[in-house]
Amino acid sequence: MSPSPTRRSAGDVLALIPALWWMLRAQRLYRALPASELLRRLRAPARARAADAAAAGFGPGDGERMRVALARIGRRLPGRADCMVQSLAARMWLDRRGVPFAFRLGMRRGPAGLGAHAWIEVGGRVVTGGLAVQDFADFAGAAETDSSGASAGDRPA
Repeated sequence: MSPSPTRRSAGDVLALIPALWWMLRAQRLYRALPASELLRRLRAPARARAADAAAAGFGPGDGERMRVALARIGRRLPGRADCMVQSLAARMWLDRRGVPFAFRLGMRRGPAGLGAHAWIEVGGRVVTGGLAVQDFADFAGAAETDSSGASAGDRPA
């Protein structure tokens, strides 16, 4: 007998709707804009209306729900739905909710050469980009800012 499928909460299922919306918008922007403009938009300070994620009513469960919803939609959408597109979708979604976040861009050296990866963090927790981001060095961190406008050097280590 096979194990029963994982039960999803109503919140998990409902998160798929905005995830689809923001992923479609992100794909459209990805196709329409040059890479320099995409990076500018990802790094731009957000319109955060709260000092931190908790003040915006965004808890760890919300971040995990967003991460799973974007990944699930990304696997099913035709076209590009990689880390950059998911980061752009999460950035727009979080910005709309007024949640402060940090965009990260990292690199790692592997057997196949250099690899790059983009992800979004909220309160130090990964929201997009998978959970293996610790393998990547945040090479743009010294020059970028989080959504509160603080430079990476101003953030506590």
